[in-house]
Amino acid sequence: MTTVRVMSRRVRRGDDGQLLLLVLVYALIAAALVTVVVDVSKAYLHRRSLVAAVDGAALAAANKPDLEAVYTGSGGRVLPLSESGARDAVEQYVADARLAARFDGFRIVDVSTDGETVTVSFASTVRMPFVNLVVSRDGYPIDATASARSPLTR
Repeated sequence: MTTVRVMSRRVRRGDDGQLLLLVLVYALIAAALVTVVVDVSKAYLHRRSLVAAVDGAALAAANKPDLEAVYTGSGGRVLPLSESGARDAVEQYVADARLAARFDGFRIVDVSTDGETVTVSFASTVRMPFVNLVVSRDGYPIDATASARSPLTR
């Protein structure tokens, strides 16, 4: 009987620390998953907010008609839009919504119109909570573009 006890104790001693190693490996995997999920979620929510902002700016710009074309009757089927009016509307929208304070590195990339449709592009950067601890960067670029047509037709 003593021989069996001695053999079972030797077997048990060989397994000491195995569970601790397994727990550490699973903890590392869980930490990596949390890191990826948090960083990707931050980038997704930042892009979604930027898309909402550029949509609002495009709609504001689509409500600025080219008054000269309206009064001369040279517009087409849709209320004509002016480049300068669209740019002014976008700049006013950016100031009113305080987008420069809400988004790091915010900038208006482009405001253009073909007379009927206005296209607005914004860009900013997003800082990742965990990735920026390891990699020293100022953030990752995010951009968004939206188009809108004049709401009034003849």
